Amino acid sequence: MKPLSYFDIHMPETLEEALELMFSLDDVKALAGGTDLVPLMREAECTPKNLVDLNMVRELNYIEKSDSYLKVGGSVTHSQILQNSLTSAFPALIDSVSWIGSPQIRNRGTLAGNILNASPAADSAPPLLVHEAEVVLRSVSDERILPIEDLFEGPKINCLEPYELLTEIRIPLPPATSSSSFKRIGRRKAFTLSVVSAAVYLDVEDKICNDAKVAFGSVDVTPVRVYKLEDMLNNNELNKEKINEICTIAKNFVKPITDVRGTAEYRRDMCEVLMKRAIYETLERIGE
Repeated sequence: MKPLSYFDIHMPETLEEALELMFSLDDVKALAGGTDLVPLMREAECTPKNLVDLNMVRELNYIEKSDSYLKVGGSVTHSQILQNSLTSAFPALIDSVSWIGSPQIRNRGTLAGNILNASPAADSAPPLLVHEAEVVLRSVSDERILPIEDLFEGPKINCLEPYELLTEIRIPLPPATSSSSFKRIGRRKAFTLSVVSAAVYLDVEDKICNDAKVAFGSVDVTPVRVYKLEDMLNNNELNKEKINEICTIAKNFVKPITDVRGTAEYRRDMCEVLMKRAIYETLERIGE
């Protein structure tokens, strides 16, 4: 096992102290779960001189509901997402988090870390996209609230400034007539990156789709929401013919690459398959 390069670790107990450290220290990274950061440090792909450990900052560990949002603190783990009853209103998110890593990784890794890693294959990203989540970015002197899609700037690139922390993920509370689903294909059943993934959100009454959201992972430089497919679903009766028609052209709106996990052609074809599976499961969950 490769040794880590030398670094200083700082363990603040309040959010204010953590933000001060992020602002004042040179070459600094925040550490929460560490499931992505520590392997990068072992391979010398990331060699910060200072780590700010957020695990003692209780202000960042919460799941709570307001009048309009489910609010998830920046240090909430995947296991906490799965175990908290408040998250049941977001089935696609539950679907995706249950596929992330092993139980040990889900116990350490955080939802915020999964999206900040900005991998095109991040499983939690498509569900958060279709549920129109927002992220709260804090620094010593400022706070920014952004749609989650604005967080992603490229493969492994996010818009976070070096001195900022992602302190909260906000997910709008959905209507009772809606539900969602996440589907993925990997090279084995668990503990592997998705070759391709899809998430669907639907609000349906009397078989008419009032609102649709569609997103894919591993088919572009970032996780992507496909607005043109949503427009085709909206204000339509979601019968078998209409679903088949719209899913068939899903491959026209993605730009995958070929890599060691799968070919571009395979990924395009699987967008149709996974979108269709997600739509039918979402309709079943709604009761349509």
